[in-house]
Amino acid sequence: PSPAGSDAAPTSDGAAGPPFQLSIGRLLLSPLVLVQAQAVPYVGDDAYLQAGDVAEGQGFRVRRARVGFAGTLAGYVPFAVSGELAAGTDGAPRLSEAWIGYAHFPFAHLYFGAHDVPFSRSAMTGAGEGALLERPFAARAMAPLRQVGLHVEGHFRDRTFSYFAGVFNGFQRSDQFFAGYVENAALSGNRFDHVAYVARLATEPLGPLPRSLQDLAVSRPRLGAGASYFFSDGGTRDIHGIGADVLFQAAGAHALAELLWNQSDPESAPTQPLGQLAPVTSLGLVGEVGYFVKRIKLGVTARFEWLDPNLDLDDETDSWALTAGASYHFIDNVLKAQADFTHRQEIHGVALDNDAVALGLQLNL
Repeated sequence: PSPAGSDAAPTSDGAAGPPFQLSIGRLLLSPLVLVQAQAVPYVGDDAYLQAGDVAEGQGFRVRRARVGFAGTLAGYVPFAVSGELAAGTDGAPRLSEAWIGYAHFPFAHLYFGAHDVPFSRSAMTGAGEGALLERPFAARAMAPLRQVGLHVEGHFRDRTFSYFAGVFNGFQRSDQFFAGYVENAALSGNRFDHVAYVARLATEPLGPLPRSLQDLAVSRPRLGAGASYFFSDGGTRDIHGIGADVLFQAAGAHALAELLWNQSDPESAPTQPLGQLAPVTSLGLVGEVGYFVKRIKLGVTARFEWLDPNLDLDDETDSWALTAGASYHFIDNVLKAQADFTHRQEIHGVALDNDAVALGLQLNL
């Protein structure tokens, strides 16, 4: 057992554990390794990392270099710790996840530490388990991703109904919309941001979904749906977030739809410097479809997104994006190669030259 979205979650078949395990008495250990190396043969002159683009120029990139371990003690005390060795533009290492759980009762699993916030399905899906190279722009910009706190989750009738409820350190937003929320490890504690409250309800009425967005098992029909809410009582701004998502898988095909809504209200006496003077409401829509051919280990996927970072302002940040990609799975999502093309179109203002072609190779243990 592990929190939704953790790198320590089960493998793609939805039942088996990690591909490599070591058993020592009542302790079960497995490595956490995620290496994603990318090549970018083409990228537009107006592409910028702070705008969510894959690169700013042609060349190579180490997208992720994550290492750690996960385990279970006595069958019901799961834990994980991992570090990201290629974090940010400066390449400085940082903590990725560090949490301890208590999962003795199926109706109440408790997780405490740095782990994924149960809000967006795209954000809760592991970084190595997506159908395309990157998560949607909307999820990276509008979901709080990994934070420090605790949450409880319960699952009933083989995940026919699930609930999640948690309290985390208050969420900090980056200055740039597409840079999203700061993933704060809180090594010095919670200094400026108060707390955030999160709730999610979900259902998988046709049986548990696997970890991967793609239907790598070419399975019988399976359906998942969820609705989420968070309120961050921040020191600089109060933020409300609403999310809704649906994922369907059947016979190698998958279809995902997701809506994300944020409203940010600046504090009258912020605890940190803040350039925002008025409330900002943001909206993102995601639609994705794909098909996996198990016989030749090849998957194809297309994703469409519509983004409006500020519903009260019309400018170049209002945009839609279309990403098409192919993936070859040497070993499920453990070892795979990918190729993506992304076209971004600004709805207002000047059209930017920010299309990109990216290639990737992934090792995910």
